[in-house]
Amino acid sequence: MASVIGFDYGERRIGVAIGVADVKSANPLTTLIVPTSGVPWDKINSIIEEWDPYMLVVGCVDHTTQNNNALQKHVSDFCKNLNSRYHLPVETIDESYTSVRAYEILKDLRNQGRKKINKTDIDKASAAIILDSWFSSKIESQS
Repeated sequence: MASVIGFDYGERRIGVAIGVADVKSANPLTTLIVPTSGVPWDKINSIIEEWDPYMLVVGCVDHTTQNNNALQKHVSDFCKNLNSRYHLPVETIDESYTSVRAYEILKDLRNQGRKKINKTDIDKASAAIILDSWFSSKIESQS
């Protein structure tokens, strides 16, 4: 089955999700901790090799504010690096409020008995929401 990998890029952590194009469904995979040396390309290499995706999707913030201009530049650089390293198409989709939605989902799970919500759980859940949004946008554009 054709897979797609979604990323929720952050300067401290990168949430990663895997999606199956045939069923247009995404699941949280992992959260990568970003060391002071920069993006953990070795770990991304391993994920790319294991899942052999045909597409990469990265969440970005569509609106421009003074606070997120620097982050938008980092996301853009991350996308360019993904494309040049793996020779795969890279698409972006608006990630506004995905962390809030991910937190709400995880909070519901906690109410059902889960003990604690970690930031790493939020990041990989956000990546899955980003990827699900991308799948939805593809379905809508085909209608």
